[in-house]
Amino acid sequence: MKKRNLGVILGALVVIAVISGAVTSFMLFHQEKNNKELLEEKMTDEGVTEEKEKTIMGMEEILDGVDEIYLESYLGSNHIIEIDDTNLESIIGQLKSLDLKLLMKSEEVMEDIEEYNRCLYAIHIKDKNMKIKVNEKYVIIEDVQGGTQFFEGDLDQLKKLNEALKSIYMGQYDSSELFTKVKMVYIEAKDEEKQWILNEEGVEKFLQVIKLMAPVDGKELVGTPNSYPDYRITIETEDKNYTIHIIDEQFLTLDTSDSFVYYEYDSQLWDYLHEKYGVTFRDDTNDFKNLLRSSKIIVDDMENQFDFEDDTYYNVEVPRWIIKANLKEVKEIPNNESLKYSMQFIVDEETVEVKIYENHIIFKGKKYYSEKISDIIKGALSV
Repeated sequence: MKKRNLGVILGALVVIAVISGAVTSFMLFHQEKNNKELLEEKMTDEGVTEEKEKTIMGMEEILDGVDEIYLESYLGSNHIIEIDDTNLESIIGQLKSLDLKLLMKSEEVMEDIEEYNRCLYAIHIKDKNMKIKVNEKYVIIEDVQGGTQFFEGDLDQLKKLNEALKSIYMGQYDSSELFTKVKMVYIEAKDEEKQWILNEEGVEKFLQVIKLMAPVDGKELVGTPNSYPDYRITIETEDKNYTIHIIDEQFLTLDTSDSFVYYEYDSQLWDYLHEKYGVTFRDDTNDFKNLLRSSKIIVDDMENQFDFEDDTYYNVEVPRWIIKANLKEVKEIPNNESLKYSMQFIVDEETVEVKIYENHIIFKGKKYYSEKISDIIKGALSV
């Protein structure tokens, strides 16, 4: 009996030992596995960090040894200007001194990057096959393989850099690309139907006073009418023709066969035009001419498509469209012709009504015929 109990006890001890050994082996296996995974994870993190550090190129590395860079403006002409030796050192110095914070790389982009890519200028590093794009807040570095790094910069530093790039771009673009070998210049005051063809002396003086300061975003000027008397300048050169529209004392448009750009310009051109080619407002040349002086227009569209009030654009541009139309005074309007638009212009605090029919206009008690005038007005209101 005692031997049997002893055997049971020994058997139990063996089972316990086996179980304990299994548990110990299991724990050692998993501890080793966890240690291995931690080591692999650490090595991976170090590899990622090393790779990340390797792919982030600083300005010092990018610009080291660079002696040839080109400048592109995204708002103005599509020409790329080579930065001359005088400005090269200054620009490279400013780029190297930028305090930049990495936001993301191209493979990490998980959001809309439109706001980062609305750039003002791009600096092309030819021998490195790289491009540095800048705006008021961000710097984007692109390489030829398609890799892109997005940085946030110091606002004051970037403002100073953009001002320098603007000055350099416009200075070299003006001197190298614009208005060379001029054959003819003529100036029009469209609102008064006046035109002047400049002689050699006049051309020389005109070229002295026209200076473009910087390209600007045309979206900012949408809805701004050309100021009276709507100066339009045509410049013919041996290489291309330019058409300039003066918007106001600060902005103009430059139109060529391959581009249409808004520019800020030196106001001495405005002063020169009004002093040398000034005109007197004459409302006796056209029955509708006085509407150009309106401060507001109220449009009542019979189809309820263009019902609005405006005091910034249409109050000036709609009269210009009417004045340009081929108008002929008549006695009656056909009974079957329906009214399309009723317009009220506020001129010197007085309300002047203009009624637009399909092919006719009623203005100050007079009736005028103009084929499809309602379509012309519709087109004007659609701008």
